[in-house]
Amino acid sequence: MKNVETKLKQSLLKRQEALIKFKAKKEAFFLAKEQITRDIEEARSIWKQTLEQLPEQPFRQ
Repeated sequence: MKNVETKLKQSLLKRQEALIKFKAKKEAFFLAKEQITRDIEEARSIWKQTLEQLPEQPFRQ
């Protein structure tokens, strides 16, 4: 009976560690995604400002 308890505890600990690792990776993913989104928005803003500074083009849409 003792062997079953040990295996069950090990299984639960292993599952808990996997869940902790998963949550950490998920959080890191969302932080990276947020940073990439901010970088894209900043690049879009810079691009828009750059286009506004260019002289008017005859066929510009």
